[in-house]
Amino acid sequence: MDGEHRASAFRGWTPISAEPGHALAALDGHELAGARVRVLLGRTSRFGARYFALLLETEADELSHEAALSGLHRSGPLPSYNWVEVAETNGRVALPVGQAIEIGDDGVERLFALLFDILPPGGHLMVEYDSPQRAETAVALAHSVPAIATPLGALLYRIGFGAHFKDWQIAEGGSEGPRKLQAYKPPSETDAQRWRHEAARALESFLALPDAGSEAVQAGRKRAQALLDTLRTDI
Repeated sequence: MDGEHRASAFRGWTPISAEPGHALAALDGHELAGARVRVLLGRTSRFGARYFALLLETEADELSHEAALSGLHRSGPLPSYNWVEVAETNGRVALPVGQAIEIGDDGVERLFALLFDILPPGGHLMVEYDSPQRAETAVALAHSVPAIATPLGALLYRIGFGAHFKDWQIAEGGSEGPRKLQAYKPPSETDAQRWRHEAARALESFLALPDAGSEAVQAGRKRAQALLDTLRTDI
């Protein structure tokens, strides 16, 4: 994949093949939606994180104009130094010939799972929820639905992240970026179990509240009940 075939929006970015020791190299070549994931690396931010983009390449070597997922990756000697921030996801990416690859929600979830796999225990993933496709998560969090019972939180727990989240709910602008939900890869099974206990108590308290609210809250209650059954089994 040389510069001639790269999507114009990513001209000047580095193919991961030029840096085979990078953690994101493990994602390159994975099959997704009948295509292959191709990883491009951008510049390094002032915080030491590297911009990256996951594009899709067809069997005919056509590279998508858009990234299926883009964001920042950071690695370091301590668990807390290892993280990924997802800035954008697309369920459909355009190809140079005017066609497109349909990724869908399942494909986006698969990309999150691949990112989970490259994080060491104690690392974390941050995903924005200011975009239109995560509007339900934004509404649910604004109405005090526990993070794990939102669409985004439930997805992250389903692919392996612990039942422990941090909600960056105040969009401060500038370098802080949009609102985002942060999920943690458990450092140990002891931590994972403690987080499940804490999450179960939070869901019980949420479900004990009067049964009222928006559609997003009602959906959160259904999700909370299903998750509570799972959490009790895993404890």
